[in-house]
Amino acid sequence: MEARSREIAERFEVGGPVLSVDRHGEGHINATYVVTAGTRGGASRRYVLQRINRSVFRDPEAVVRNVERVTGHLRSKVLEEGGNPEREVLRLVRTADGAAPFARDGEGEVWRCYAMIERASAHSTVANPKQARTVGSAFGRFLRRLSDFPPHELEIALPGLHDAVAHLRALRGVARDDPLGRASEVQGELAFVEARRRPIETWMDLLSSGDVATRAIHGDTKVSNVLIDEGTGRGVCVIDLDTVMPGSALVDVGDFARSVLTGPESVGRGVDLALFDAAIRGYLGAAERLLTETEIEHVVQAARMIALELGIRFLADHVAGDRWFPVGNPGENLARCRVQLDLARRIEEREDEMATIVRRAVARSRRRRRRRPTTGDALRYRIDGGRTRP
Repeated sequence: MEARSREIAERFEVGGPVLSVDRHGEGHINATYVVTAGTRGGASRRYVLQRINRSVFRDPEAVVRNVERVTGHLRSKVLEEGGNPEREVLRLVRTADGAAPFARDGEGEVWRCYAMIERASAHSTVANPKQARTVGSAFGRFLRRLSDFPPHELEIALPGLHDAVAHLRALRGVARDDPLGRASEVQGELAFVEARRRPIETWMDLLSSGDVATRAIHGDTKVSNVLIDEGTGRGVCVIDLDTVMPGSALVDVGDFARSVLTGPESVGRGVDLALFDAAIRGYLGAAERLLTETEIEHVVQAARMIALELGIRFLADHVAGDRWFPVGNPGENLARCRVQLDLARRIEEREDEMATIVRRAVARSRRRRRRRPTTGDALRYRIDGGRTRP
């Protein structure tokens, strides 16, 4: 694989000879490498090379097409706002002949290459309310910048990704078949999920009812999908655009809130209201008045439902034999499931408090908009999600 990754790297326009290709990160889906290439001036530049997992994404070229469309749109928005698109938006590197933003190897695997955004890093959890607000602002800006992108121009990269009813149906099927004899140890979890069948169905009815808008959304707004500038601490770029597709903003804001509240994946942290408050203020402040009253009303439900949905997926994968989510030990997906189901339960217990936080964040955002400066400082105010003052 290492030899193949180097050969593929050399097929992209990286500005000079490939000096090294090193495996990078611990991603669950795609194989990722850091490519270091020389330049004519003698310096070096780094790139991120990825092989798209065909077992997950059945049409990898469609994934790349979506990324190309969305990043092109985002770059134009950043330029309009006076920002730096080379730092704030992922940039796909085309092949050396300029023919395509991806390359196929001899086995039919699809590879793509990004220019690396230096001096910025991703974090699996937020350390404090300030960081929660920073990440929320990045995701809110992302939604706002795509608000005029026609969602029908995006292809469905992962059909049914957030279809909680379908995930529940799949869980029932695998629990019935019980290929590894694991169902007996998760009867409590199965009962917990079944007791929430009607809320899950109501949630899916809401998403398909037309009462919430269909938008271009990220689809996987976990905390680690924002790069944070190592110097300023600002969220500079939203990454991992493979799941960008038509959907509801509730999925994005709900998944983001869930991710903030989850903490360590297999440990959890419960409902930290200070973190939730900061996260929602950051998201809504940067998204401005994009969310409708109906969407705002269901933000807390969205966080609960996405936690429940993910818990169902982890549980089904555990019973099936850990086929989807890689594990270091046989019980890891069950531990992940329990964290998400516990979070869903805790959100149920504190739903009223969390709804009050959302309403206050909305009111604060609206007051801030009325006070917005009209000088050149207004641009920085908008880009920073409402944090910069003139």
